[in-house]
Amino acid sequence: MPLSLGGQHIILKASCDACADITKRFEQDVARGLWGDARISYNAPSRRKKKRPTHFALGEIIVPYSQYPAPMVFYSMTRAGLLEGMPEAVDLSPLWTLVALSDHERNMAFEQKHGAPLTAKFRHVPDSFARLLAKIGYGQVLCSLDPGEFRPICVPYILGKKNPSFVVGGSALITEPNADVGYMLATTCFGTSDKIMLIATIRLFANNSSPTYHVVVGDVTGRLNVATALEKLGGIEVQQIDSARCESGIHWSPACWPLPFWRR
Repeated sequence: MPLSLGGQHIILKASCDACADITKRFEQDVARGLWGDARISYNAPSRRKKKRPTHFALGEIIVPYSQYPAPMVFYSMTRAGLLEGMPEAVDLSPLWTLVALSDHERNMAFEQKHGAPLTAKFRHVPDSFARLLAKIGYGQVLCSLDPGEFRPICVPYILGKKNPSFVVGGSALITEPNADVGYMLATTCFGTSDKIMLIATIRLFANNSSPTYHVVVGDVTGRLNVATALEKLGGIEVQQIDSARCESGIHWSPACWPLPFWRR
């Protein structure tokens, strides 16, 4: 989880310098382009707080950032293309919709004080946002498994070599806020005793009505390898999938079976 989103943990030697430059660029796209004003308004973590602007220009009105209730913009996503059984080339990101979270009380106070409706500006960066989620999801699984213990399907999508909507998606339902929880990460899986697909679920700013996302991180093949991985993952339950039963109601579960990708 990036520092800009409140992350406190570091995976040592997580990437080479070239890959670190790639992840830095899309993290900055999200932190500065999508959420720049909101992060300043809510005094979010930053390595360069002293260089932040102190005031915001809203037309002819100049206000302190502390008084400007900038919304946090998210993408409400469909299920990842891989889980829909779609070809990898199909880009589902045009189906994603924007969701803006804001503080209603701060909004009302702002409009009453300045006599002007609240507006916001941000950069539309769906590709960078999805790649950020994929990177977070990969890191989540690496907290339990060594790189050689699973096939890291998500890496080319993190690096921008492939369409990230194939492995990144989300739930259409917005769950209730979890008070005092900054973000929520979990690892889950589906499959059989011989092969499992590793899924990371992610909820950023979970203390708000924010979306929940999923990332298809990788897979594990072989009965012994699956048993070892599940033990290291803390004995999580494998969602059993077969041709007669497909739990499409779960946002990270396959919508059809068998998945074309499953045979690879």
